Amino acid sequence: MENSIFRKSINKAIIEEIAFVLEDNHIPFKLVNNEKYFDATFVTDASKIEYQIMIDRADFEKAEEIMTDYYAQNLEIPEDYYLKDFSDDELREIIFKKDEWNEFDYEMAKKLLSERGIIISENEINQINSERLESLKKNYDKPEDVRNLITLGYIFSIIGCLASFFIGFLLFISYGISLAILKSKKQLPNGERVYYFNEQDRRHGKRILIISIVFTVFWTIFFAYKNN
Repeated sequence: MENSIFRKSINKAIIEEIAFVLEDNHIPFKLVNNEKYFDATFVTDASKIEYQIMIDRADFEKAEEIMTDYYAQNLEIPEDYYLKDFSDDELREIIFKKDEWNEFDYEMAKKLLSERGIIISENEINQINSERLESLKKNYDKPEDVRNLITLGYIFSIIGCLASFFIGFLLFISYGISLAILKSKKQLPNGERVYYFNEQDRRHGKRILIISIVFTVFWTIFFAYKNN
């Protein structure tokens, strides 16, 4: 049994409602309440508390269907709900990025599009979900940050090893960056865990690690020979 995060939210009521639906449909789950880790002494914004529901990865597809049916059947659109002001393209984006919205907004978007004469079939939904998974596997939310991290990795792999003889901890920065690039993972909406960095960038991670090792050996031998 491999548990993964099925839903997470800063809204405790949403998580409790999802838990109720899962329990009613005999889907085993674990509720993670992070309130016990919240320390008002250091963090004064209680909205930072995140609640999570963990379920077995094997139950993801069934649980998704159950939640979709539940919200579709219990959907009542308030007159002043903010999504009514969204354009068709903005509502379509909610459909494409389902993982960034809660179930209510997702079903609301589909209903509003339907009322505007835009019907999205089940086959189209499946295609959209597949495309979203591929996008999340290959793309980054902040690609510039990834490029900057890789650049820093190369810089510290060469200069950091030299500077580490004077400031010891610098030696570990390039190693830390390379291992983060090689080992970091992320969870997709279907519960699958994949490498955070794509194959091309993980090759950079390998090069940074190799360069770090080479220059560590080089500078160690250099200074040992110089001191003799």
